[in-house]
Amino acid sequence: MQPLRVAIIGCGFIAQKHVRSLLEIGEDVELVALCDIDKHRLERFAEDVCRPHYPNLRLYTTIEECMSRNDVDLIAITTSSHTHASLAIAALQAGKHVLVEKPLALSIQDARTAAAEAKQRGLILAVSLQTRYLSQTQAIKKAVDEGRFGSLIHGVVSMRWNRDMDYYYASPWRDSWVTGGGLFMNQCIHYIDLLQWLMGPVVSVFGEAGTFMQPLHIENMGVAVLKFANGATGFVEASSCVYPKSLLTSLSLYGERGSVSLEGVRLNELKHWSFANDQKEDESVFVHTDEISHTPLYEDLIKAIRTGTLPLVSVETSLDSLEVILAIYKSITEGKSVQLPLDDFDMKNMALKS
Repeated sequence: MQPLRVAIIGCGFIAQKHVRSLLEIGEDVELVALCDIDKHRLERFAEDVCRPHYPNLRLYTTIEECMSRNDVDLIAITTSSHTHASLAIAALQAGKHVLVEKPLALSIQDARTAAAEAKQRGLILAVSLQTRYLSQTQAIKKAVDEGRFGSLIHGVVSMRWNRDMDYYYASPWRDSWVTGGGLFMNQCIHYIDLLQWLMGPVVSVFGEAGTFMQPLHIENMGVAVLKFANGATGFVEASSCVYPKSLLTSLSLYGERGSVSLEGVRLNELKHWSFANDQKEDESVFVHTDEISHTPLYEDLIKAIRTGTLPLVSVETSLDSLEVILAIYKSITEGKSVQLPLDDFDMKNMALKS
C-alpha cells in the first residue's frame, strides 16, 4: 500500500514532534514537503531534522505552492496559533485532509467555518489533542462510557506550572491574546479538553483570571467553573506562575459509584482508581502509562483517511472544548456567566483588557 503523503507547514519547535512521530510510524507514511515563510529556518529544519530520513523532501516558502501539490494527502499545520484557522481552510479548499495544532481557531466563527468547509468537501479536519490517546485517559473514558461512575458529580483539572519570562521572550506570540497566547488557550487547553471530552456537553461557564509577578499582557493564573448538561460541575484551576517551579498537573473525576485521579507532568501517576464494582484488572492499565505523543494520533488519522471514518480528534468531536475555552475568555471579559452554545466571540476582544 502506498504511504500516506504528508506536508508540514511551519518549521518551529512543535514540528519536530510531528516529524518524530512520522518516523516512528515508518513506511506507512512519508513526509514529502515542508513549508515555512522563513527560508533560513526552513532550510535549517530540513537539513537538521528531515533530510537524513526523507532525502526527496521538497521545500517551499510559498504556502499556495505547497498546497497545490497533487501528491499530498495530508497537511499538518504547525504555525503560530493565529494562523491556524485560515491555513486549515485554505488546505481544505485545496482538497487536502488537515491536522492542525491546537487551537483550531481564536474565534468561534472561524472554527465553525473551518468545520463546515471540511464537512462540505468530505475531508477530515483533525486537531492535535493528543492527550486523548493516553492509555490512562482512554481507560477513564471507557469507564465513563460503561456507566461505571454512575451519575457524574464533578470533575477537576489542576495545572500548577512555572513559566519564566524567557519562555515568553523565546516566542513573543505567547504574550498576546490576539496571536493565541494566554493560560487557558495556549497551555491549559489539553486539560480542559479532557474534562469536556470525559464529562460531556457544557451548558454554562464562569471564569476569573489575572496576571501576577510577571510583566505580561495575558493571564497567567485563572479559574473556571463549568456546568455540564448532565448536571455535573467542572472546576479548572490553572497557573503558570507557581513559585519557584512547576508542581503538579492533575485530572480527577467523581461519580456516585466511582472516583479516579491522575497526576504527574504527563498525567502518568495513578493516585486513585475506585469503583463500587471494582475489578483487579483495572489498575493494570496504568502499569505502563504512556508518554504524550503525536504518534497514536497520526496512526488513528491515517486509518481514518483510508477507511473513510473519523479520528478521535476530528473537528466534530473537538469543537466543543474550544467553544468552552472561548466562553471562559468571554466570561472573564464580561464578568459574568456565559451560556453555551456561544453566539460569537473572538480573542481579539480580549485585547481591550490588556
